[in-house]
Amino acid sequence: MSLDISFKPRTSIKSQALADFVAEWTECQEDTPVEKIEHWTMHFDGSKRLSGTGAGVVLISPTGERLSYVLWIHFSASHNVAEYEALLHGLRIAISLGIKRLIVRGDSQLVVNQVMKEWSCIDDNMMAYRQEVRKLEDKFDGLELSHVLRHNNEAADRLANFGSKREAAPSDVFVEHLYSPTVPHKDATQVADTHDIAMVEADWREPFIRFLTSQELPQDKDEAERISRRSKLYVMHEAELYKKSPSGILQRCVSLEEGRQLLKDIHSGICGNHAAARTIVGKAYRQGFFWPTAVSDADKIVRTCEGCQFFARQIHLPAQELQTIPLSWPFAVWGLDMVGPFKKAVGGYTHLFVAIDKFSKWIEAKPVVTITADNARDFFINIVHRFGVPNRIITDNGTQFTGGVFKDFCEDFGIKICYASVAHPMSNGQVERANGMILQGIKARVFDRLKPYAGKWVSQLPSVLWSLRTTPSRATGQSPFFLVYGAEAMLPSEVEFESLRFRNFREERYDEDRVDDLHRLEEVREAALIQSARYLQGLRRYHNRNVRSRAFLVGDLVLRKIQTTRDRHKLSPLWEGPFIISEVTRPGSYRLKREDGTLVDNSWNIEHLRRFYA
Repeated sequence: MSLDISFKPRTSIKSQALADFVAEWTECQEDTPVEKIEHWTMHFDGSKRLSGTGAGVVLISPTGERLSYVLWIHFSASHNVAEYEALLHGLRIAISLGIKRLIVRGDSQLVVNQVMKEWSCIDDNMMAYRQEVRKLEDKFDGLELSHVLRHNNEAADRLANFGSKREAAPSDVFVEHLYSPTVPHKDATQVADTHDIAMVEADWREPFIRFLTSQELPQDKDEAERISRRSKLYVMHEAELYKKSPSGILQRCVSLEEGRQLLKDIHSGICGNHAAARTIVGKAYRQGFFWPTAVSDADKIVRTCEGCQFFARQIHLPAQELQTIPLSWPFAVWGLDMVGPFKKAVGGYTHLFVAIDKFSKWIEAKPVVTITADNARDFFINIVHRFGVPNRIITDNGTQFTGGVFKDFCEDFGIKICYASVAHPMSNGQVERANGMILQGIKARVFDRLKPYAGKWVSQLPSVLWSLRTTPSRATGQSPFFLVYGAEAMLPSEVEFESLRFRNFREERYDEDRVDDLHRLEEVREAALIQSARYLQGLRRYHNRNVRSRAFLVGDLVLRKIQTTRDRHKLSPLWEGPFIISEVTRPGSYRLKREDGTLVDNSWNIEHLRRFYA
């Protein structure tokens, strides 16, 4: 059957209709504009100085407008507390302004990492501050916290310094005063009152047991996520919780108190040998036990063990940066010491008084028969008569220097005495170095295999001193003789072998040349001072790279290294005490007192002290 199909061509379309169709189609295909989400930026910082504590906050709007706040903190607070107060203050201001999206930036790694839960909070106060910050998160639709370097946080840092220095802030800065912590602090009395309660700790196993048995999670979403993730490492067996160790062995989970008792038994029990923390934790794990605070518990047990503390090794790494003596001019500061005993020489001499000028390195020495304060005074009077009255003397705590005769002499002449710490010769290192150089020179000069005669050291002393005085010092670049007299000494070898200086000597020009040398002397001393400062800077850099910083505060308990060898044996402890820090005399130097309050004589360097944990 044929179909009635016919072809009819399309009629022409008007250009206006075509244009309308294209415009309508293009409008439908256009992308809808994305809504731009605007956010604010906040910078915060804290500052603590001797003058006070302060904090600074800067809020920057999406259009670039700035709101600056200075916070004066009037209560006792650490630097970390100031950082937290600045963060909380800024967040509360943002909430009051109705800000919903906020990017927070701070230069405190501790605060940022604790809030982001990358670092744990050991201190209860820091934990309370972190919880307070986390509570404010729900007030924002979006809150981002990140760490920045100090130079990227200069505006907040400058505001914090206004608060800590108690300086007037610019007129466009809001200043607020904080007289009490925004988060209640736990003081010592509260800790003492809650000590018995703290002993009944929440069992860390309960959340895992509830989740593994009945799929029950805590209300806190972060804690719930943590439990659900970590529960993969735990299994239940016969109603007890076990942890899968990396080696595949199941470790029975015990409470924190049971774990501490286990560590104490391993450390000092019937089979304990007071091993280190890592060793006793390894033993506990190998015995098939686990609890989350094992490492920190072991550190605390070993640190507070009385036997371990009294037999602990001495720390030989420097605890403080190198303290150098500032140099001013020749003969302003002298180092004073005594060397001996020597083999008795002709005249009965057995000891040697040694003094060195800190600037020129000029060495004076005098042999003596007896060690008395009168001899020490006579020795230094001779120095005063030839080189003038110095500003101060640095010496050790020998009775010849601490006696009333020597002290009265120094007081009459207006000389300040600085005593080095006990058993710490580095406090007066330059004179100790001079002692060593004198001894080294004398030893070689008196040595004779055929005619051993160590008693002739007195006769060789002038030669050794002359050699040291005419040898250039690495610290100044010049010899002590040149820095004192303005010209180098004419040595016997120059005369014997006719050096150029000896050959060109003209008596008629000597006076004029000598005057020129004296005119140049001051400039040479200035150059030596610069060279010495550069040398000391190198020493400080070399010393400070090995520093393991530690310090004590007034009231801290410390042990002191035993210095005497009397009645000592293999089982004698290395330390004695405990003592109480009564005064910080200098960085790294302390005065001590006993537990009954009686003061200990002299200062003690931190090298011979060790913190005691009661």
